[in-house]
Amino acid sequence: MAQRYDLVLKGGEVLDPSQGLRGVQDVAFRDGKVAEIVPGSAVDGARQVIDVSGKLVTPGLIDVHGHYYNHVVPFATAADEVCLPNGVTTTVDAGSSGWTHFDGFREYILTREKTRLMALVNLSALGMLDPHRDGGFGPTTMTISGGPKTMFPDNAAGELMDLRFAQVEETIRCIKDNPNVAIGVKIRLDVSISGEANSIPALERARQVADATGTFIMVHVARVPIPMARVFEYLRPGDIVTHIFHSAENSILDATGNVRTEVLEAKSKGIVMDIGAIRGNFGLNVSQAAIGQRMLPDTISTDLSIHKHKPGPPPYVLPDLMSLFMGIGMSLEEVVTAVTETPAKAIGEAGTLGTLRAGAVGDAAVLELVSGDFTYDDGEGVEVTTKQRIAPVMTIKDGKVWKPDPA
Repeated sequence: MAQRYDLVLKGGEVLDPSQGLRGVQDVAFRDGKVAEIVPGSAVDGARQVIDVSGKLVTPGLIDVHGHYYNHVVPFATAADEVCLPNGVTTTVDAGSSGWTHFDGFREYILTREKTRLMALVNLSALGMLDPHRDGGFGPTTMTISGGPKTMFPDNAAGELMDLRFAQVEETIRCIKDNPNVAIGVKIRLDVSISGEANSIPALERARQVADATGTFIMVHVARVPIPMARVFEYLRPGDIVTHIFHSAENSILDATGNVRTEVLEAKSKGIVMDIGAIRGNFGLNVSQAAIGQRMLPDTISTDLSIHKHKPGPPPYVLPDLMSLFMGIGMSLEEVVTAVTETPAKAIGEAGTLGTLRAGAVGDAAVLELVSGDFTYDDGEGVEVTTKQRIAPVMTIKDGKVWKPDPA
């Protein structure tokens, strides 16, 4: 008998929001793509059949916010160590590199990792700087979770404190010279990174870059020094606001704890609301309040990085955050949508990634729902305990079972 398929995942509960599909199915792969989904019946003629009964099968997970310029920027990690082991087949580096060293980033990182990597180019030619260590600006105090806190020491400075490095033409050229790899522009509006005075000029310049390249802006708003309404003035449908659930001043909540009208209006217009939930850049109190009002994030992302100068617990991987947000009110279908179908649309890959539709790229995550008591925190002293966690079991990339390289 001729072998019709390279691989079949047999008997799992397939959850694919892009097709409105949930049920026990067999998923077949051929030539690196999804061949077909067969409802609960045996599939003959496969080179490899894996029984995944009792497990959840989703499209390969997509993390739209991480940092992977390892050994170059002060906070980064290796994509293959944190993504593929956790069901994440595609991720986006969120502005680690500016145009000056993007060629090196592409040559030594983006094209060599097995994880499918895309990148946003930082508007600053310097790429991402560590505001805890560089520069000579004064200490920064902001109100977080009801009280003032000194956020950064007196040597804090970030990459947009000097707008001479926010170079529009060079950033445009970098994106145009790297099609399908450089997919947009990133800016960080943060009291220690842009300061208040440079926030609007940075938005104006990022808008020029995105418009000239037909791409999008991702804007970091944790500790943003201007009102969110001002940020939205410069954004268009398809742009991404990351760290949307941050708990510092100028958050998405008004003084009464309700989601601001301008946030709901921006979301309704198609501005993508992203989590970027590394500790310190999201607040559980804000998250619970927003989700309680059904202001759900569009995409759940990690902001994965390893800060080389700050001790602490390891950052959350994507299944951790899926578990956390299920624990505070999102459904399983909603969290899976936020790491598959919606991020695929956000990065211009709808129908190709984030789906198990026949002909799509052959990426899948096999996951397991584990019962117990699991505690998550936001780095600001707030914790939540959940009764279930999503655990990664197996990753399929390009129609093959991913296996770590031998040690």
